[in-house]
Amino acid sequence: MKQERLTRAQRKKQTRERLLDAAERMFVRKGFAATSVDDISDEAGYTRGAFYFNFDSKAEVLIELLQREGERTYSAIQAILKEGATPVEMKQRATAYFIDSLGHDSFSLWAEGSLLASRDAAYRDSINVLRRQRLAATDDCIRSIWVTDQARLSHGRAEALALGMSSICDGIRLFKLGNGKITSDEKLHTVAVELISWLIELSPSDTAPRLTD
Repeated sequence: MKQERLTRAQRKKQTRERLLDAAERMFVRKGFAATSVDDISDEAGYTRGAFYFNFDSKAEVLIELLQREGERTYSAIQAILKEGATPVEMKQRATAYFIDSLGHDSFSLWAEGSLLASRDAAYRDSINVLRRQRLAATDDCIRSIWVTDQARLSHGRAEALALGMSSICDGIRLFKLGNGKITSDEKLHTVAVELISWLIELSPSDTAPRLTD
């Protein structure tokens, strides 16, 4: 069967996607600062000229990768909230999603984005918009679960729980990056399961758990 030829627009889109995929692998492997344009081009199998034909800089690539990750997060959240799910099913899927996300390489990209935003004002606003959108997706997930469960959850409280969820997940991911022999991944996973499950099950009237002697 004769393969259909791609249009110019399709070829350009394919090249951009391959460059983005290559950049993601290199940023995760070497870090944003240590990765050069040549590294990305070589990994994708293209020339340096092909890179600059599609992107102005590494930072532009990183921002587009974060945007792509944000869209994936939104799609995953929508799957959790799909019509017909019971509150129990939604909580189970949400818990499974957040726990599974702890092993994703995407955290390295968000960490690199946060560092870039803190050091370069030119990209700060763009990256912070994407970070707020990511947090809003978690906010929507938590509020939708409690609406389905016929419980009232104020916007402020949902936002606080979403921030707590993101902080827990990002903190555990950060600890895993340089864990070494400090503790086992199994212990970190246990901590994650306990904290995420508690946060998902937290009712609107609950308060933070009290430490006992």
